[in-house]
Amino acid sequence: MSFVLVTDKENCIIIDGGRPEDMPLLKQYVAGRHVSAWILTHAHIDHISGFVDEFVQHGGKDFDIDTIYYNFPPYDELIRKTDVEDVEWFRHDLDNMLPAFNKALPLFQDKTRIVHQGESLDIDEVHIDFLFSYHEGLTANIINDSSLVFKVTTPNKTVLFLGDLGPDAGDLLYRESRHLLKSDLCQMAHHGHMNVGMEVYAAILPEACLWCCADWLYNEPEIPPYLEDAQKLRKMGRIRMYGTAVTRRWMDLLGVKKHYVTKDGTQRIEL
Repeated sequence: MSFVLVTDKENCIIIDGGRPEDMPLLKQYVAGRHVSAWILTHAHIDHISGFVDEFVQHGGKDFDIDTIYYNFPPYDELIRKTDVEDVEWFRHDLDNMLPAFNKALPLFQDKTRIVHQGESLDIDEVHIDFLFSYHEGLTANIINDSSLVFKVTTPNKTVLFLGDLGPDAGDLLYRESRHLLKSDLCQMAHHGHMNVGMEVYAAILPEACLWCCADWLYNEPEIPPYLEDAQKLRKMGRIRMYGTAVTRRWMDLLGVKKHYVTKDGTQRIEL
C-alpha cells in the first residue's frame, strides 16, 4: 500500500509506501518534493518495510521529511501476553514489523509524532482528521486492528483511509465515528478482504473505491483456501473474515461505479 498526495503548493503527504522494492517508484512520484507528513498506518511488512529500510540503508537522505505520524501497539508489553485467542499467531503478528521499526526508531525519532484518535492536522489546503487509532484489547487481529484511520478533506473531495482495519476494529470505528465516515473516495480496508463490515462502507457511501490489490486478490472468491478452516478461524477469534468477492458485492449494492485497482498500474486521481 502506497499513496502520495501532492498539495497545490507541491508539498507531499505519503501514506505507508510499501516494501523496499517499491521505494524507487515512490521516489519517482515524490520527485524531490518536501514531505510535510509521512503517515504510517500500521506495522506490517507490505506497508512500512520500505520506509524502515530507507532509514536503515540510507538514513532517509532521499526524502525531505517534516513529520512522521504513527501509533503502534506497545511491543514490549504485549509480547508477554498469554491471555489472547491464539498466542502463537499473536506473537507472530507482533513480530512481523514492530521489532524492526523499533530498532530503527532512533534514526528518525526526532521527526515522529504519535497521533491519536480525535487529532487533526492541516497541510496547505489539505485537512486530515484521525478517526481511529490503536485500541487496547483488540488482540485477535492485533496489528491490522491498530491501523490509523483518517479522513482527508480537500476543497473538492474527501478520502477515507482505512488502513488494514479488520471486523472487530471496524465495529468500534462504526460505533465511535459513524457520523464522520461519509467520504467521496474510500481506501478499501485490508486490501478489500478480511476487512470491516458492510455497515462501515454503508456509512462511508463512497463514489469510488481505492483497492491495493494484485489481480489474484482482487478476483479471489468469497471463501479462499486460506479461509476455509472455520475451526481454526474460531480458535483465532477471526471468524468474520471473507475474500474480496464479498466486499465487491457490497460495493455493487452501494452503487459504486468507479474502482481504482493497483493491479491495473499506478493510478493518478485529481482531488
